[in-house]
Amino acid sequence: FGHFCGGEDLEGIKPTIQRLNSAGIGGILDYAAEADVEEDESTHADTEMVFARQYSSHTEKECDARQQIFETAIRAVHGVSPDGFAAIKVTALGNPILLERWSNSIKECLKLFERIDVNQDGMVSFAEFRDKWVELLEPGKEKLIEETFAKFDCNETGMIDPVAWLTFFEPAEMRKLANHCKQHGSFTGSLLDDQEEDLLHRMRERFDSIVALADSLNVRLMVDAEHSYFQPAIDSLVLQAQRKYNKTTPRVYGTIQCYLKDARTRNSRFMRRAELEGWVYAVKIVRGAYMHQERAKAVKEGYEDPIHSTLEDTHMCYHQVMEDVIERPKVKKGQESANMVIASHNQQSIEHAIRLIQKAGFEAKESGVAFGQLLGMADHLSYTLGAAGYNAYKYIPYGPVLECLPYLIRRAQENSDLMGSVGHETKMLREEIFRRALSR
Repeated sequence: FGHFCGGEDLEGIKPTIQRLNSAGIGGILDYAAEADVEEDESTHADTEMVFARQYSSHTEKECDARQQIFETAIRAVHGVSPDGFAAIKVTALGNPILLERWSNSIKECLKLFERIDVNQDGMVSFAEFRDKWVELLEPGKEKLIEETFAKFDCNETGMIDPVAWLTFFEPAEMRKLANHCKQHGSFTGSLLDDQEEDLLHRMRERFDSIVALADSLNVRLMVDAEHSYFQPAIDSLVLQAQRKYNKTTPRVYGTIQCYLKDARTRNSRFMRRAELEGWVYAVKIVRGAYMHQERAKAVKEGYEDPIHSTLEDTHMCYHQVMEDVIERPKVKKGQESANMVIASHNQQSIEHAIRLIQKAGFEAKESGVAFGQLLGMADHLSYTLGAAGYNAYKYIPYGPVLECLPYLIRRAQENSDLMGSVGHETKMLREEIFRRALSR
């Protein structure tokens, strides 16, 4: 705990922040509590009883308490490390079962989009929309179809992309559309009920309150990525916040996990939406930290493994996403900074990012590219970057020991190459000691 976590509370992490700041390294404060969907050992025959037990007032009170913790962290960043970041996890603000249910609804909406996208070009034209409306839904008047298409096509491009499609589909809108369906299937079955909509509203209120506070204190906020079966819901929250708070400054950073097969596609969609709607795109890119859980769940539930098949594919995706972000039109034209956090312990990736910064002609501090490593890991990278004038940060998890256990377990599971990294650092230390001994 003492090696990978800053402390149990904000008072306990102050010495760590001061030590890092003296080396030119900023802090990313992250309350490390997180949740996953747990198996219920009792019978699932009575679904209503199970859901009533899972959506408990106790869980809601815990989420309210965590909101206060995140807001305290934001105030701490403002007071102790104003150039730093605060990080939050959405699973701390809402029941993970609700997040998975909402994510499943979003996935069903995307499947509907893919059915309407007849030529599979990733965009839906009015002709495709009209023809599929007649095929899948109750026949409607031409005017109703035109009006519905216009709600999706708010930028009047004559086409609908997946992000615009999902943006329109709030739970209430999904229910309206479901009423027009000729047949009831997985789409109508994924709809949230009244209780779930109420809980979703409360979770959104917590999230927006946190972002509003960060905005008022001029603190940058990172929203961590989590398990892929929660991510559609998390992406939806982030997108709405970026539309509201990133109009002129990179206030909210989403996260792309590059070990996921769809990482580059999703990142490109979000960048395109920011370009169309005129807000500032900001993102943290990571490789991913939930591989064991992801693959186990995919096997158990019989769906395709969402993780890249090889480590090399993950490395390639990571570099491609990095390039896409730093080479997007507004950055190349000098209209906005890259607003990208390279969260990596991989030296080759960091060197690749530095080459991209230099190729673009950016100064180290002015590029809008930041580098982040976890506290207790890859110090040789963090301290070198800080000394060279780059935007270097340490991710500082904190919280009660028991609540940090899932984080600590993932450090053991997902960093199986840790000993190799330690060996590399030990070799460098040995060479430096030998060099200093000879220079006397």
